[in-house]
Amino acid sequence: PGRICLFGEHSDWAGGYRRFNAEIREGCALVCGTTQGLYARARRLEGGARALRFTGPDGRSCELNMADTAHLREVAQSSSFHAYIAGTLIELGKHFRVEGAEIDNYKADLPIKKGLSSSAAVCVLIVRCLNELYDLKLTVHGEMDIAYRGEINTPSRCGRLDQCVAFGQRVTRMTFDNDIIDTEPVRVAATVYLVIVDLCAAKDTKEILKCLNAAYPFPRDDKDKALHALLGEVNLDVCSQAIKILSRERDPQKAAHLIGALMTDAQRRWDSSAVPQCPHELTAPTLHRLLACPDLVPHITGGKGVGSQGDGSAQLVCKSEAAQDAVMKIVAGLGMEPLRLTIPAHKPVRSAVVPIAGSCPGMWPATKCSGPWLFPIRIGEMVKPAICWLCEELVAAEIDQIILVVNEATQAQMEHLFQRREDVAVLDGVPSRASAYDEELLAVGKRLVFVRQDRPTGIRDALLLCERFLEGEPFILAWGDHLCSSTAADGRGCLAQLLAGFDGGCSVASMHCIAQELIHTAGVFACREPPSGSPLLLEKQGAQTDGAKMACWPLSHIAEKPTVVYAQEHLKTPGLDEGKFLASFGQYVLTPAIFAILREKATCHFTEALDAMRQQEGLNGVLIEGCRWDLGNIRTYTQALQAQAVSSS
Repeated sequence: PGRICLFGEHSDWAGGYRRFNAEIREGCALVCGTTQGLYARARRLEGGARALRFTGPDGRSCELNMADTAHLREVAQSSSFHAYIAGTLIELGKHFRVEGAEIDNYKADLPIKKGLSSSAAVCVLIVRCLNELYDLKLTVHGEMDIAYRGEINTPSRCGRLDQCVAFGQRVTRMTFDNDIIDTEPVRVAATVYLVIVDLCAAKDTKEILKCLNAAYPFPRDDKDKALHALLGEVNLDVCSQAIKILSRERDPQKAAHLIGALMTDAQRRWDSSAVPQCPHELTAPTLHRLLACPDLVPHITGGKGVGSQGDGSAQLVCKSEAAQDAVMKIVAGLGMEPLRLTIPAHKPVRSAVVPIAGSCPGMWPATKCSGPWLFPIRIGEMVKPAICWLCEELVAAEIDQIILVVNEATQAQMEHLFQRREDVAVLDGVPSRASAYDEELLAVGKRLVFVRQDRPTGIRDALLLCERFLEGEPFILAWGDHLCSSTAADGRGCLAQLLAGFDGGCSVASMHCIAQELIHTAGVFACREPPSGSPLLLEKQGAQTDGAKMACWPLSHIAEKPTVVYAQEHLKTPGLDEGKFLASFGQYVLTPAIFAILREKATCHFTEALDAMRQQEGLNGVLIEGCRWDLGNIRTYTQALQAQAVSSS
């Protein structure tokens, strides 16, 4: 995609001056990938030719010899669109020797020369294609760095923040300290609707940069000091406020109001402290006419200039999606070019905790050699360690960070399984479909975080060790020695069903129905008021799936492995068949409130902590359409193997 700078323009190069003047504050910017972008297919060239063939969406193509550095430099200094490709190949060639490639940029809906970093998008596209084709093992930051250095091989005067296009369509906080760049994703709690406007006027970016840079690295007068403050401490405060609004405000209308007001205030401060440095370019009459347009007032909450400022582009915060449509029409009627940008609300859960450091006494001494999470399970034509099935489901549920609680032995096992490429001699001896799975394992490995728990001190300690990695966010808890298999008609996995029942408020426990004879083996729940006034029986669980939302059962009581007498008295749920109870399915979405409870209750069982959280903030249950087996129990492990054998046949 392209990129838009929501807040913090010019602070990237300003922060770079810290290498000359330590009193300058670090730069900070909030940037967001656009909905529009470049789309490409890439393949290796056969025959070993070191050439890059690039075809644009208009059908025009070029072929560049990657070994001919002199010609690449000549193309890079030209005014051709291919200059960015050549400049990137020069930089890539300093670090890697790659063979030829063919890149078909078959679609591009990203406007060119509109302040949306289309040139940076081209550079990142080239690096990413070659990185993927030749397994260069570049991180996203590595791709960004080569793309940036590639673009400055051209006449373009890009900034460091332009290369954030490598992060895709997300909001990112970027900080700039000397030549050091740090990035951090910003979780957006509510959808924000914007319209980016090409003012169809004129500005001279080089002149703006020349005038502003003249105030650095050492301020000459009060006017320069005001600019230093604007791009320094004032900007840091504005970005901090914006992050708080975006990450915490879940009401879309309130978020739009607050962000719009902050943009309007940021523009006011810019006009006061930056315009005097370059009034002939930054006074921006067209921009200010747009921001003050009376027809827009009912539909927007605020706005500001974009990029280098001046009469180039603007961004408007809209009150709603309908308001966004209205603004698009009004702006077009003013003779300007609008572009829709919607920043979607971030998924409410991005992390999972999977404990695999326990001793599993139920299967000892087998587990002395291998934990249940490594027991082989067959689903379809593949036989994999059980942990693979869980990690695949977490990836399918779009979980970004999988925190494995490990000891020394299990960490070594997980690193070998997920983070080390299998020997070629081994892969040559397995079917091609199975050998390709090694790439999937490595992809999972990139999401893993290891937290050491070298002594088996229980789930309480395991969770507390993970707290700092969760950054105050809700998370999934799933047992590594359990196998879950979905039976949902719509194909959703068990974890996806659980997540569909989480609204960002109270915690959620997955549930299934069990017979009275089994309640002594499980945590048992009670719900006094089942959803929709009609509780679901075990054989009717499929009836609860209604679109993406799962019915939530407000839980009124929890007990760990109760007696039949206790369950009959305290844990019956209205509407369930006689002898049926709601029981834990073994997967949870927990809010950060769990950590304070665990610290207060040093010796409590996990179910006790869960019940304390229920009393404190509420706890919902979601009936899962699926089956679950405890692989640390020989009876249920055997049942799992039998079930998978029947399913595979």
